[in-house]
Amino acid sequence: MNVKRLQNFFVSAIACTAMLLVTNTDAIAQTDNVADTKHNLSVLSDGDDPTSGNALVDYGEICVYCHTPHGGQEDAPLWNRNYNPGSYQMYSSPTLDMLIDTDPTGVSLACLSCHDGTIGLDVIVNAPNALQDSIPGSSAANTMPAGDTNLETDLRNDHPISIVYDLAADAAFNPIANIETDGLKLFAGNKVQCASCHNPHNDTYEQLLRMKNDGSDQGTTCHIT
Repeated sequence: MNVKRLQNFFVSAIACTAMLLVTNTDAIAQTDNVADTKHNLSVLSDGDDPTSGNALVDYGEICVYCHTPHGGQEDAPLWNRNYNPGSYQMYSSPTLDMLIDTDPTGVSLACLSCHDGTIGLDVIVNAPNALQDSIPGSSAANTMPAGDTNLETDLRNDHPISIVYDLAADAAFNPIANIETDGLKLFAGNKVQCASCHNPHNDTYEQLLRMKNDGSDQGTTCHIT
């Protein structure tokens, strides 16, 4: 290999290495990591719960507060929580033309198993194997604290959930392909659910939003103004 070809070889190698580093950095930046979000409830299980002064049960795992590898609920992937047996008051409006379920469904129901404030945050269906006999009963002290994230069971003052995104019913909205390209998400039956706007595993944007909301960008992604 002559000097010229050797130089070209090293230049190409350096360029490829730099490209891999950039690609890997981007991938890392975009990877969901619930451990770094408020949904990592294991940080509240060490006896120092800043929300109520009562530590949650320490299961020794992060994901188990929401998910289980076997025997989970179907509304969200392997969901490890039961639901409020009572009813909800759903959003309604005389200008609402799209079809809304009579009760929360799908992933929204899963979100409300914590966020309606009726069930302890550490009350799960399946504990890790070593703690099968340690599943706690519901504790009022460990339910979702009062505040913006405690939606309660009256959902009339919150954004509609479990509602079909249907342009035939209301044309004042952008096409589904557009909103999904911009980063929002619809669920089974083209329904708007809590996780349409929020990503429970990623806090890149405030309030776990799926995209920036500068100038109401997230709202205008769906709504035509």
